[in-house]
Amino acid sequence: TVSVLYWCKVRMSAIRALLVALLFPLHAWAATITLRVTTSTIADSDSPHTFTPTVHSSSASCTATSISNPSNGDVNTVTASCSFAAADISQVRIPNSGPDGWYIAKAELQINGARMRLWAVNLSPPAFETWIDDDPAKPDHATGIWEMLPLRMHFTTQSITNAESVSTFTPSFISTSSATCAGTSIAAPAQGASYWSVAGCWALSTLARVEITAPSSDSWEVQKASIDRGGGTLEQWVATNQAPPSLTPIIDDDDLTEYKKAVLQAPNIKVRIVTAATPASADSLHTYSPKFISKTSVVCDGSRVVAPGLGSSILSLGVCSFPPEDLERVEISQQGNDGWDISELYVEVASVEQQWWAINESPPARSTVVDGDGATR
Repeated sequence: TVSVLYWCKVRMSAIRALLVALLFPLHAWAATITLRVTTSTIADSDSPHTFTPTVHSSSASCTATSISNPSNGDVNTVTASCSFAAADISQVRIPNSGPDGWYIAKAELQINGARMRLWAVNLSPPAFETWIDDDPAKPDHATGIWEMLPLRMHFTTQSITNAESVSTFTPSFISTSSATCAGTSIAAPAQGASYWSVAGCWALSTLARVEITAPSSDSWEVQKASIDRGGGTLEQWVATNQAPPSLTPIIDDDDLTEYKKAVLQAPNIKVRIVTAATPASADSLHTYSPKFISKTSVVCDGSRVVAPGLGSSILSLGVCSFPPEDLERVEISQQGNDGWDISELYVEVASVEQQWWAINESPPARSTVVDGDGATR
């Protein structure tokens, strides 16, 4: 009986090992890598040559299918069968194929259905767009070299008049150990346009904040600044140099000291406030500053809410010394006689939104009004 049980145990172990190997294949097994290369719309990018990308890990490489005669505006999708997984890719390279140039607007890896944009690191600073050309005068364009840089911040400019700046803004990525790395610069940001600043200094996990110092008196008013967490996820960050904090930082070398340098940080408290869609009194012109209060009465300022409109869903984010699990209540005080009708309020805990209740109402309710009209509640 002992022998039979031992034999069964050994056989089950072997079967279990086989199942693990089938269900969780090692990175060393062959993987199909998909690469999308978009040709720029520049006249002399109409190249008659054939370009062959190669995909590299830290210890191996593989060759993708070739791209023949790329023309203006093409989206060229190629694949490579590699001995490593997409997560292990360190570089994509495309060497030149002769004196006529191929202008590339962007290169993207397709991983688990998501497109991951790569940056051309053969240029300094890195850029989305580059060209590949056998021009001895421009050796940095002999081979296009793309990498997925770990530090990536996306900016959207406010569509207001004085946001159209002629200056160049250079974000600084600062680590938890106070090391500083310059990101790619943003020159003359225009109204309503979006920009990336990227750097490859260290891992995203060690990034503490991003700072942008105003280069001159003309301002750059940012509608949204978001860090790229990977996998297509952008996380909106907070300008903590402004009091209260703001989701729409202004960078301007004027008399207001808080605008001279934007300090952007990741929020750890996330509150979403839904404004009622119908009452006229919800159309407030005021600025509200939510307070996040912990179970030990620590008060943290949430980002300001400016003129909430009817039927809008608005974020107030906080960079607080306590985690969301320790948040006890959210307080919003009235700022004038016109009211802000709030229909719902949600707090995000462990990536899940929890609906909270207005306890200034009796009995507690999902909706309330923040108003200085004399109603004490």
